[in-house]
This record gives sequence, C-alpha cells and structure tokens, in this order.
Amino acid sequence: MFEDITQDSATYAIKALIKERETKINRYAVWWHGKLVSPSRVITKHYELNNSSIERGSFNTNPAQDRLLTLGFPIIDTLEEDSFFTNKELVSFEKLIRRKDYNPSNEVDVNIGKFLRDTVWSKTVLWAKKLEQKGWTIVGKRRGWNTRHQKKGFQTYKQYAWCSLKPQHGQNNLLLFTVGVGTNGDLEYKMDIQWNNKSFTQDQRDLFSKLREEAAASFQYIKKENISNYDWNKLITVSDRFFTKHLDTYNNIYYSLWPERRLMRLVYNENNWQVPIERYWNKKWQGRTDKAHHEQYGFGFEEWLFNTRYLINGYQYGYIRGIDTMPQDTNFINELYLYTLDHKTNQEFLIAKLIDVNILNEDDIDHHVLNIFESTRKYMHAELEKVKADTKLIKKIPLKPNISFDLNKAIFYEDSVLLPKDLIKIHRFIPNKVNGELAGIVDQIDKSFKIPKLNFNEGNGTGTNKYNQTIQGGQRDVNRTHADITNDLHKYLEASSDYSGYKISTEKTKVGNNLVDCAVKKKNSLELFEVKTTKSFLTNIRLALGQILEYALLDKDIIIDKLIIVGPVNPNDRDLEYFSTLKKLLDIPLVYWSYSFEEKKLEKKFIEY
Repeated sequence: MFEDITQDSATYAIKALIKERETKINRYAVWWHGKLVSPSRVITKHYELNNSSIERGSFNTNPAQDRLLTLGFPIIDTLEEDSFFTNKELVSFEKLIRRKDYNPSNEVDVNIGKFLRDTVWSKTVLWAKKLEQKGWTIVGKRRGWNTRHQKKGFQTYKQYAWCSLKPQHGQNNLLLFTVGVGTNGDLEYKMDIQWNNKSFTQDQRDLFSKLREEAAASFQYIKKENISNYDWNKLITVSDRFFTKHLDTYNNIYYSLWPERRLMRLVYNENNWQVPIERYWNKKWQGRTDKAHHEQYGFGFEEWLFNTRYLINGYQYGYIRGIDTMPQDTNFINELYLYTLDHKTNQEFLIAKLIDVNILNEDDIDHHVLNIFESTRKYMHAELEKVKADTKLIKKIPLKPNISFDLNKAIFYEDSVLLPKDLIKIHRFIPNKVNGELAGIVDQIDKSFKIPKLNFNEGNGTGTNKYNQTIQGGQRDVNRTHADITNDLHKYLEASSDYSGYKISTEKTKVGNNLVDCAVKKKNSLELFEVKTTKSFLTNIRLALGQILEYALLDKDIIIDKLIIVGPVNPNDRDLEYFSTLKKLLDIPLVYWSYSFEEKKLEKKFIEY
C-alpha cells in the first residue's frame, strides 16, 4: 500500500508539515531530526501536494507506518515513559540498520543516524549509567551508531547497540559485561570480551566461548515484543542480578585467559616450613627498613606455611610476605612458585609450586579460621622460644593468614631445584611476575617434574652445588665429606678397567629435577650411585634406598644394570645378612660399596659387597 510514495516525496511532505506546523500526533510518530510528525498526516500531505486527495478515514496508521519505515523513516511510540525503550523504536532499529547504503548527502540516511544515536544508542548508555549506580564501572559508552568498512571505505550502520561495563575492581578492559540491543531489536545483556583486540589469540577466544557457555553467562534476551512488561527499574534489577551472579564466573574466566603466575621468596627454613628454625637476629635492627623481618625478630611468618595445624576444611591457610604487595584488585594466583635463599651460600632454590591460591582480604577470612589462628598463638610462642626468637611480637599482633590453597594440588620438588645464578635480581620478599626468562626456566622445571627424563652429562660437577639443607622429601647432605667421596669415586671409575669405555657423570646428571650423585653409561648399560656419609651401614641404606629407587624408576625408558649405594663404613655380618635379605625381597640389582678415608691407594678405596 502507498507504493507510489517515494523517499523524496515523503521527505517533502514531512518538511511541509513541519513548516506549516501541522505536526499534530497521536500515539505513533515519524522521527525527523528530533521532531515528531504523524505518519497518517505524512500520507495525506503527500497526496495533497500531488494534487490528489485521500480520506484519512480510508486507512489506518499501520500501513502508513510500514510504508514510511520501509522508506527509511523511523517510527516511535510517543507514550514512552521515563525515556524507556519501546517496541516501535526497537522495530525501527531492527529494520533501519539493514540499510547498507548510507550516504552522508542523503537527509534520510543522516536522519537515521541521528535517530539511532539519540534513541536506542542513548538509551543503551543510560542503561549502563543506571547500572553504574549499582557499583559497576562503565568501560565504553560511545554512541557509535556508524562504522566504516575497512576495505571499501564507506560507512554503514552498526548492527547492534552496546555499552560495556566491568566489576568495580575488574582487572582489565578486555573481559566485560555488555548491555544493548541486538540485530533483531531485542535487548541483550551478557558476559563478553573485546573480540577485535589484537592481543587476543584464537585459543583465548575459543576458551572464552567455551567457559562462558559452560557457566551460562552468554546472551540473555528481552524480546522486543515483551518490552512493555519492563521499565527501567525491572531492567536494571534483572541485569544487575545476572552480572552479580556471575562475578565468580568473571574471575574464573579472567584467570583462565590471563593466568596469574608469580614467584615469591620464603624465609630460609630447614623444617619444611612447618615450624621456625634458630637463626641469627639482632634486636637493635628492629624497625629498620633495610633489614628483613627474620633478621629483626628471629623468625618469619612464612615458617608455619605448611604446618598442618592450619589445614582447615580441606584448605591450607598461611602467610607469605610477598602477597602483601600484590595489586589490590588481585584475589587469585593460578600458579605461585616459592623459592628460598640459602642463608649461607646465597644460592636460590625453587622449593614448591602452589596452584589456585586464594588471596585473602581481611573481610574474606572466615571467623572459624581466625579463631584457630588465635587459639594456636600459644604454640607459636612456644616454638619461637625453642629457637630463641623474639616472642614479644607474637603476643600482641593479630594473627591473620593472607592466602589459602588446596594442599593436595601443591607440588613439592623432591630435591629443591637450584636456580641459575642472578636469575632473580632483587632478593626481597616481592611478588615477581613469572614471564620472560623466568617463565622459561620454571616451565622447564615443571616439565621435568611431570615427565621426568634422564639427562646424562659427562664430567665431574662436584663442588658446583655447595649447599647443605633439609628439603621436602629428605635431606640432601652436600658437605665436605660427601664431596671427598664423590671426587674419589669419579677418579676411581675413570681409572678402573671394569669401567673402561664408560662415560662417567658425577653430580652432573639429572632424572627430572633430581641430581644423581654419580652415573656411568656405556651403550644401553646404566649404573647409578648414591653416596651417604654416616658411620652406620643400615642408616646409609635407609637414607639412600628411597632416592636411588626413585632415580631408577622415574624415567620408565631407562634400563638400570646396577644400583650402587656408597658409604664410609664396612658392613658387619649382621649388616650383610640384612642386605642379602633386602635384595632377595626387592629383587633389584642393589650393590653396596664401602669407602675408606684412610686408604691412600685409589684402587683400594672402594670395596664391593
């Protein structure tokens, strides 16, 4: 109907009505550069200007609206309340954005742009501003109704209207919540990302889509046909409730897209960070910013980090100094690597990796947890007294953990892993980001832990790892006695005709991250040596057996001919009987070599049993 009316003739009729101030409207109106004109009056005026006439009573407003909207003239509902969305403008939006031939010289196209900007786009921004009053932070609110075709250079109408927000302490502007109007004219709100940002990889985009779908945080719709059932209050309530419901989803997705990886220092401890150790400290240093806490008071709060007193409801609670200087908007660390600085050698050792660490703000800590820390203050006090640390501080300060983590997920490196010299430039208790060279090194350590492989390196490395410490999983006693034995062992093997043609590796071969005392290799033949230094045969066997079996079995691809335990003691009859029974029971190629400090001749220093 009204097919004879063209865009130009309708424009002419609208201008004439505005000029003559004949813009009387009822419920629906044509939107023309902010002025409103009756659709039916536009139709009758068209025929009047063309020396024809049509009775107003001969048609109703619907075909008039349909024809004018088809020609590019927006139709709105004049009875809108409080500038809320209406069905008519949403229908107009849906149909007008399909027009791909935007021409800045065409008044109708320019009017469409103004209409989109001043109605649907402006109301979308208003929607976001009302959510801002609920505590959300607006990220983008440009009323950008137009877009330029990158290759062809022309402009067209955006196929949606949107405004983006994030939680008040959202970590970046790439993961968002959005509100707006979709291509079909329905209201939409959802969790989203900045899809066109070049920093996103395709894997990240795919992961986001998967996680969003699993969390049911994708598109939520209010159909334009049902918009009359809503007002601003109801719209803000449902969208705010949805966003609030998915705050955990937001955090989970954020840390999946941009994993937080940190390396933090723990105060040196020989008790596996369960209770403090005795150390040098000076009361005169208290209050000095250039002195660490353990130097001022004789202890660090990290020393109870793995104490099972603080394993509560399946989570380990504790304190790490570096957490206190993390950015305030960070509440989670995907991977927290822990290292310590040997107080004698200043060497750095990676000791553990915590996974999915919750950073606890004061308001996050359960009262039950606080009560446990408070009730165990007396035990902390007694443990500090035992190591002669300052006990005054523990009496008066509040005891509050700043992290919790699942102890079952934690990885403790069997042998603390010696880090390359000068890898960590500043030895303070700060949260180092794991990136660059540091990321490459810890990733390799992780890989070696998960898939242990024999890495054989010929030569004598005795003396390159000068440390003596108790570590998770046992004690590695790298001391002078140990070095004397391994040095002599290396020379003995080089000189022995039994090992002619063998490659010899002393303290240079690893299985995974674990350093083997000595290994010899010839074609497919491999023998491993583990050196212990006590004066008791049984103690040496006890200490060495677990380690040497571990080295032999971690890499399932290696074939072991012999496992040799070396110690500075000759076994007696009881020892030999025990050792024989042990080998038969375990059915392993286990051998014991005694070592003599007194023997001067190298070829007689080692005796096989």
